[in-house]
This record gives sequence, structure tokens and C-alpha cells, in this order.
Amino acid sequence: NYITACSRNAADLNECVVKSGQEAIPKFINGDPKYRVPNLNPLEITELQVNQGTKQVGLKLTLRNAKIYGMKNAIFKKARTDLKNRHIEWDFEVPRIEILGDYTVEGQVLILPITGNGKGNITITELIITYKYDWKLTEKKGKEFMELTKSELLFENGRTYFDLKNLFNGDNLLGSNMNRFLNENWKEVTREVGPAVGEAIAEVFKIILTNIAQLVPFSDIYQNF
Repeated sequence: NYITACSRNAADLNECVVKSGQEAIPKFINGDPKYRVPNLNPLEITELQVNQGTKQVGLKLTLRNAKIYGMKNAIFKKARTDLKNRHIEWDFEVPRIEILGDYTVEGQVLILPITGNGKGNITITELIITYKYDWKLTEKKGKEFMELTKSELLFENGRTYFDLKNLFNGDNLLGSNMNRFLNENWKEVTREVGPAVGEAIAEVFKIILTNIAQLVPFSDIYQNF
């Protein structure tokens, strides 16, 4: 019982959604097979891919066996619930997430050539996430269930830190200079790698919502009282 039901007719529906959602986060952060909720502490991503530009002047970054730490500290800030038009928006703040994994990179980042493979750490602070989704109602065994039809995740952040080990075949001087360059130009670099991170987090949101919505009737989430 993660979710405290809210009255769909209440004037304070959005406030109820935020309160219920915030209370639910620590309950399912470690996952629950019953509701097919994956472990979010850490959140494991098989592969993150960044492909920007062309092979000649572009960046290809792959992060495998990635683990994202910090989602357990998410704060549910706002909800905008439009049941009539079946559209919902949620705002979250996450103070800090740390993405660890095995990276391979080649190409150009901004104006400099980059190549390497090894352990990577991308740390993002002051993350603000907005998740939007539309749904339709489908009937199953006499009850109505939500089914997602469209979803989108937007995010912005305060700062990004990069630490890529073993750049340029282990050349410490070149590797140190490149990491310094990445961190000095973090805004521009985040524009290139950020969408892949956002897509990975969005996919997890979608999986969790879809799985819960398939098992919990709409009227158990938004009660008609």
C-alpha cells in the first residue's frame, strides 16, 4: 500500500498528490517485485549512449553497467493534475545524483579530440525534473485502469562534474587536462550528455507508472468521493 488515495473532486487534489507521492518514495525506493517496481537505490541502467554530430566531428560516449545513486533523496515539489483532459505533470528536486559505470568514448567534445575507456563518474547536482504524461482508461474485469499514451521528461541542473579514468590510453597529463576541460565547460558538455541521462530516467518513470497502473485500479488512486 504505497499510495494514499486522493479525492478526485477535492480542491486540494494537487497537494494531496504531492503528500501521497512523497510518502511513497521511501516505501518503494528499494523495489518491489509484487508491483514490478525495480530497485532505485541504486538505479541500474544496462547502457547509456550519447551520439552527437557525425563520425568526423561528433562525440560517441557509451556508459555500460551504470548505477545511478541519489534518487532516494528525491523531493516531490508540485503536481498539476488535469483528470478531465487526462494530463498530469509532476515536479521533483534531487539534490545530487552520481552516475558510475564503465565508459568508452571517442570523437570530439566541443573542439577537442577525446578517446578512452575505463571507469567513469558523472555527478549532477541540484537536479530539477518535470515529468509529464497523458493516459487513457481501459477496462479490465469490471474496473478501470490507467494506460499511459504519452510521456515526457524535462530536467535542468545546477552543476555537472566529470571524472573519466584512463583517457588517452592512460596518459595522465592528457587525461587530467581533458577532465579539467570537461569540468570548466560543464554547461556545454551537459547539453550533449544530458538528453541520454534524461531518457534513462524517463524510461524508469514510465516502467514504474505502467506497472503500477496495470495492477492498481484508477478509482483506488483517485477516489470518487
